[in-house]
Amino acid sequence: MWKRKDKVTPGLGADIRIIMPTAALTSIFDECDSFDCDETGGRLIGSYTTHGSKLTINVSGIIEPGPQARRTAVSFFQDGEYQEGIFRRIESQHPEIEHLGNWHTHHVNGLSTLSGGDIDTYNRIVNHHNHNTPFFYALLVTARHKTSDSLRRYSVKHYVFRRGESDFYEIPPQHVEITNGSLVWPISMRHFKNDRPQKTVTPRTHPERVYDRDIIQEFYQGFRPFVSQEIGMYWRGLLEFLDGSKVEVVVLEDSSADVAKYSITLREPPEALHRVADQLAQRNFPSARAALITTERMCNRALYHQAPRSLKHELQHKER
Repeated sequence: MWKRKDKVTPGLGADIRIIMPTAALTSIFDECDSFDCDETGGRLIGSYTTHGSKLTINVSGIIEPGPQARRTAVSFFQDGEYQEGIFRRIESQHPEIEHLGNWHTHHVNGLSTLSGGDIDTYNRIVNHHNHNTPFFYALLVTARHKTSDSLRRYSVKHYVFRRGESDFYEIPPQHVEITNGSLVWPISMRHFKNDRPQKTVTPRTHPERVYDRDIIQEFYQGFRPFVSQEIGMYWRGLLEFLDGSKVEVVVLEDSSADVAKYSITLREPPEALHRVADQLAQRNFPSARAALITTERMCNRALYHQAPRSLKHELQHKER
């Protein structure tokens, strides 16, 4: 039984070799160019060989995320039905092709390694009884660069999860061979590129977004991230207080400075929270999660102090 580990095991990745055509990297990087504010990704397909503990992964195709893929600055969900249809078409012509793993990007949020959610997901996949290969290959895009070299537009890392093992491995760069091999998919680059014009502005990275996502999804499940061309990145949802009341709250990210800051707005708060709402509106916070936690505490404190004695007694009794 595997146990979650948030760190790779050094050294052991040297038993693994990855062969990656330049066309595959080009496809991946073009997709990243088309979504420079949201996470994106796709599937990695190809073949593999094993010899004892040694594993060679040969990438020969990239399946795009699909028309129904959903993206935000902190999450990405692939169009699995579309990808399965493409894979079956490829498999009918190339029966040796396997689903090797997935690729996705963190270059929009600044996280330079796999998140805890990524690790849990890939461990579940590789140990699932329906997973065909004894490993799962994860390619992560970590940073964008200003360069005229199209193959150096982004930095990438390569990870491999092996069935039944508690560790996962980062593959050393010297064990990743870049070749001029052809791809079975996409057949031509027009199948993969997004029709929208590419943007030339290099976006800022926001590492707090990843940690905000994990905390907010766990403790504030009614909140969702949004991106607006007018105001940028924000979270919105209903915040429930100790008396059972709910208020819609918006947490807005200001990324114009080198370090992002966050402001909070209570929409149509009850009279008992007017003063707190004004105080919160004048503050900035280092993260969206800090803004929500502070808001929840300040509002609960205000509601408690203004509550009738009978309600205070009831609340104290519930806490016991």
